[in-house]
Amino acid sequence: MKKYFSILFIFIFCRTWSQENKSPEYQQKMFEKANEYLKNSEYSSAAGLFRYVNELNPNNDLGKISLTKSDSLRPISRQRLKESLVGKWKLSRTGSNWGMENTKDTIIVKILIIDENKFCFYEQDLKSSKMKLINCENIQFSKSANERFYSYDFAFSDNQIWSFSVNSKNGELRQMYIGDQNENGIREMVCGNPELIYTKLPK
Repeated sequence: MKKYFSILFIFIFCRTWSQENKSPEYQQKMFEKANEYLKNSEYSSAAGLFRYVNELNPNNDLGKISLTKSDSLRPISRQRLKESLVGKWKLSRTGSNWGMENTKDTIIVKILIIDENKFCFYEQDLKSSKMKLINCENIQFSKSANERFYSYDFAFSDNQIWSFSVNSKNGELRQMYIGDQNENGIREMVCGNPELIYTKLPK
């Protein structure tokens, strides 16, 4: 989820830096950087940085243009993320940012099937190839911990929030627990977040 996590990092870094540098030249430089992300089809990073350019000065032309660009790119970023997740995946490792372990060899394997609308979790018997449905969750994005940003995480029916992303280098799917959401907002887990790593199966 590297590029999606980078949105919040870009925002926090730039906001801290901008406390000492809010010149028109700096705003222009950040605007050009956002356009570079856009040209490289890094829509989520571009959306985050355009939003930051707007915060530098929301009243000038550059700030207004940037807000329009940010708002138009965010839905595209979400759609691109969903499209990247579609497929049939087999659980291969579990753990957290403290360490991962390979799944044990058994005749039952965990399968995740993602389409445009649902995450569906199965157990498959390798001897019979039969699939047992464990749970399905509608694909819906969670609330955002920061009102200035769209969330790129997913809310499940039990209010748990999970991030899903595909590693561009090895093609693995990463599912990571983020926290919980309720009527009061988001309660995030900041360390030792459970993670599940999947490998993609042929269609």
